[in-house]
Amino acid sequence: MHHPYFFSNKYIHLSLLILKLFGATVFKFDPPSEINIHPHSVYLFPSLWSFLRCDLRWAKRVANTSQGGGEGFEFALNKWKPYYFACGESNGFHCQSGMKFFVMPTFRWY
Repeated sequence: MHHPYFFSNKYIHLSLLILKLFGATVFKFDPPSEINIHPHSVYLFPSLWSFLRCDLRWAKRVANTSQGGGEGFEFALNKWKPYYFACGESNGFHCQSGMKFFVMPTFRWY
């Protein structure tokens, strides 16, 4: 099951659906181009604290600026824990401007 998340230059479009453990999240965003001068990337933060502070020093880039085009970038949610994501472009300015969110997979009992 895929759950799309879209980055745009003005805000994040979220399509929040119930996520299941061992599911996947798909990120879609416009790759760099002449008309898209503010590209996006996806970083995974190791903790709530680094996420809240937009501290990219310990974050791991999971998708670069060109991976969100087309079918997007798939990220597997393989543990029952919160996943903290943000755009890491412009030295964290996009994150500090609110381009961040978290996902918490839920169990399905069937």
